[in-house]
Amino acid sequence: MSHPTRPSRRDVLRGYLVLPHAVPIIVVMIATAAFALVAASGWPGLGHMTWLLGAMFGAQLAIGAVNELVDVDLDAISKPEKPIPAGLVSRRGAWMVVITGLVLMTACSLRFSVPAFLVCGLGTGAGIAYSVWFKRTIWSWVPYLVALPLLPIWVWTALSSVEPGLFAIYPVGAAAVIAVQLAQSLPDIEADRIAHVRTLAVALGPIRARRACWGMMIAAAIMAASLAPWLTSRAVYVWLAAVFAWSLVGVNAAIWSRNGRTGAMACFPCIAAGAAALGIGWTTALLGA
Repeated sequence: MSHPTRPSRRDVLRGYLVLPHAVPIIVVMIATAAFALVAASGWPGLGHMTWLLGAMFGAQLAIGAVNELVDVDLDAISKPEKPIPAGLVSRRGAWMVVITGLVLMTACSLRFSVPAFLVCGLGTGAGIAYSVWFKRTIWSWVPYLVALPLLPIWVWTALSSVEPGLFAIYPVGAAAVIAVQLAQSLPDIEADRIAHVRTLAVALGPIRARRACWGMMIAAAIMAASLAPWLTSRAVYVWLAAVFAWSLVGVNAAIWSRNGRTGAMACFPCIAAGAAALGIGWTTALLGA
């Protein structure tokens, strides 16, 4: 009688690295650093940058691990190679990642102020709520709408003072937020449909969801570029960001034309990077950096 082979230490390490979703972490960390440079009008100092990135890294660890824990039963059927179903990470180990992330987020954000911790905690809570309550519903875009525009607001709360104009990111960024949510859902449409999970992407179907994702990103860039001369002091930054966002949609479309699966997997980093660029361009233009 054969016995299951125990995973090697290397495989376990790889499982823990994959568990919290590396691509979203990289995108959000880069965006955080960029917002910090804008908020501080230059380098904010090694200490401040370290605490900012530490807090965001902790938040993303918790959000990604909760997402895997919520999906573990579905992944056991549709994606058995993922860390928990594959036996590389135990449920207890995943919960330890969640707890470690929340402790890191709390400790690092409190280095700035209680308001900075509360804003970071709100964004983290929205990310966790997405997995626990919203992910398998047609309202899955709502936590994104809450959390993503909070990123620059949190950075300014930590490093400087929040200007009222920053809250214009919410209406300007609404289309970009929906595009990001659709992009993250696209690779899972078939698995979600089989599992009777009715996300917005499932409701639209693969082709319309892809077109809606690209269309929302293009619309967000057009809206930002159109409003920039009226609401910001240096619209050229927004225009450059809009061109960058449009070009990323084109890059994703080109990848998709060659290979549909690769295009679906590349959609999130392309769209998320475009959304981050619009946010950075908007804040830079708003503050006249």
